Amino acid sequence: VPGFLPQLPSNAPANRLALAKWLVSRTNPLTARVTVNRQWEAFFGRGIVATGADFGYQGALPSHPELLDWLAVSFMQPVDSGGLGWSLKKLHKLIVMSATYRQASKHRPEVAAKDPQNKLLARQHRLRL
Repeated sequence: VPGFLPQLPSNAPANRLALAKWLVSRTNPLTARVTVNRQWEAFFGRGIVATGADFGYQGALPSHPELLDWLAVSFMQPVDSGGLGWSLKKLHKLIVMSATYRQASKHRPEVAAKDPQNKLLARQHRLRL
């Protein structure tokens, strides 16, 4: 495992299967957070973490950390317990059914004055998928 990532559990064998299982383990939310952020960026033009290519120590902080965590946990949870079960289709449906996605993209001066880069997601991106 690269040094910048948490190490495998001490009882795990040092092979590719153990690494693959660790990457999608519920104890390692990094994979789910990166996946959710990339999908969010595809829909909104900007990820919850603006530096999607650098999700580590030098990257930007999330604009909505609780949302990112909630989406990542929901994405990892099995379907039978109310989660999305690693399904991109279910994640896409969740995003497009959200009030954030369905809101108007109309420019409002009072909102633009407070949030010119739309980090707070007060309006929809002007070009939707």
